[in-house]
Amino acid sequence: MKILLSNVSKKYETSAHDYLGLFYLAGALEEAGFEPLVFHGKPEHLLEQVKKNQPDAVGFSCDFDNVQIIEDLSKKIKAIDNIPIVVGGPQSIGLGQKFLEDSQTDFILRGEGEVSLPLLLKAVLKEEGDLSAINGLAMIKDGIFRETPPEIISDLDALPLPAYHASLHIDHAYGKLIFTGRGCPYQCAYCAPSPGKHKVRLRSMPLVLEEIRLNLKNNPDLNYIIIMDDTFTLNRERIEAFCQGMKEIRKDRDLVWYCECHVGRIKDWMDILPTMIEAGLIRLQIGIESGDQKVVNQYNKHVQIDDIIEFVTYAADCGLTQIATNFIVGGPEEEEGATATLIKTLINQAPGVIDIITGFLRAYPGTPIFENPEKFNLQLHDQSGRLSGDDYPFVTPLGYSQDQVMKNRQELNKVIRQSMQHKIKNHELKQNAVMKQFKAALNYGIRSRWFEEISANPRAYEYYYVLYLNEGQAFEPALDFTRDYPQRTFELWRTMTFTEGFPKLDGMALSPLEYELLLRCAGKRSLAELETELFLRFGGPYQNQAEFHEKLVDILYQFNFKYWLTHFMI
Repeated sequence: MKILLSNVSKKYETSAHDYLGLFYLAGALEEAGFEPLVFHGKPEHLLEQVKKNQPDAVGFSCDFDNVQIIEDLSKKIKAIDNIPIVVGGPQSIGLGQKFLEDSQTDFILRGEGEVSLPLLLKAVLKEEGDLSAINGLAMIKDGIFRETPPEIISDLDALPLPAYHASLHIDHAYGKLIFTGRGCPYQCAYCAPSPGKHKVRLRSMPLVLEEIRLNLKNNPDLNYIIIMDDTFTLNRERIEAFCQGMKEIRKDRDLVWYCECHVGRIKDWMDILPTMIEAGLIRLQIGIESGDQKVVNQYNKHVQIDDIIEFVTYAADCGLTQIATNFIVGGPEEEEGATATLIKTLINQAPGVIDIITGFLRAYPGTPIFENPEKFNLQLHDQSGRLSGDDYPFVTPLGYSQDQVMKNRQELNKVIRQSMQHKIKNHELKQNAVMKQFKAALNYGIRSRWFEEISANPRAYEYYYVLYLNEGQAFEPALDFTRDYPQRTFELWRTMTFTEGFPKLDGMALSPLEYELLLRCAGKRSLAELETELFLRFGGPYQNQAEFHEKLVDILYQFNFKYWLTHFMI
């Protein structure tokens, strides 16, 4: 029997992701004797697959963004063929009788479905088993809404590995996502409380490493993996075991990885970071959410802002490529300027490394913020979540309009960008940090905000790209005029203008000496040769060649500061 599992969205390009959960379900269905098919993409394409494959049942993964889409699709599928439809996923805890009635969906399945979904389909399609005995099942029976406690799987090692071969996307390569455990011991007030969330269960590390090796074998282009665990860094010994395995894997394959980290947990043994970096850690996510310690405490984060600053500083000094974090906008009212101040501090402590984004607060079903917003001095404008998107706030502090919250986010993003551009413009980034951002983006497809901001500055991008390709070097404080060969980082014909009757570059009018010097910086002659030639032409106003030399050095450093020049030595 064919079972079509799907994740659909109009908002995101779902074909670019792995959807690991669907493939774990597919593995469990296959082990139970079903033929799973996995689809991720646009809603209209799913209907095509339903008509083409004629499945015996359809399962949807429902999240905060695609509830309405699933409602519409469910009714359309029922019109094609009256087959059973099951909805699970993180948003399933917020779905109830009204959703079943509106969508014509048959079942809601909450919790971890690798055990309960095969049991449900056997009962429905093969008449084997009792529906009332299936954990996590919500349905309408005899006009009454009935539900059972969700399924929580204790032994994760007993699960089959993801069945990527069940994908309907034959050109898609998988294996980027992996989990080493499920659950999180923390109970942050804004975090979606999926069933089993607070019960930590861990997979054996040999099995995790075996899965990674299998994914590498099946995907020759795989060079970056994302560890999906909410709190990968709970246990030092386990991290060390993972890193030891990754070091062995990396002997044969250039493979880097990402994980999330709780600073409140790892702060007592931060010295594990160099080991993680050596084992391929390239990007580390930490939770901050606010620059106001009072608000951090309201979120139940179990972390001190001073510890975050210390950790970020240490991680950057250790050579970590990217430290990712997020600040929530629209949460409990903060001390004015607290978050902006912390953002500036973090950028100063880890320039070129700390990767900051912002997002609106979401009120997920089952969270303390959703259940009791008044406790946080918040107001909800869309409790159903059906109107909510990341581009518009539907949670605001009491007394604040949604327009005010949008403005606050705009101002916070302005602080982030201006702080970053200031560092870029004033050459306050360490070259090694920038080179790591280029390597992360160009080798592994991991584009940080630093890479995006450098790319938004054409001169800086061209300059650092030359350095990245090793086609030039950054200017040193002491120039060697006999060995240094200066070269432009751009093509003159694309950038120089003469519309005002004189040469102008990036809004700067060039003197005849500056223009002639720039023309000669083609990487073909040494600075000494250029100085001799230019002194004969422009040396008249200067007392001697030594004074002219000082002027030339000053111009060269101005050019370098504007990212116009690199050099190489012979």
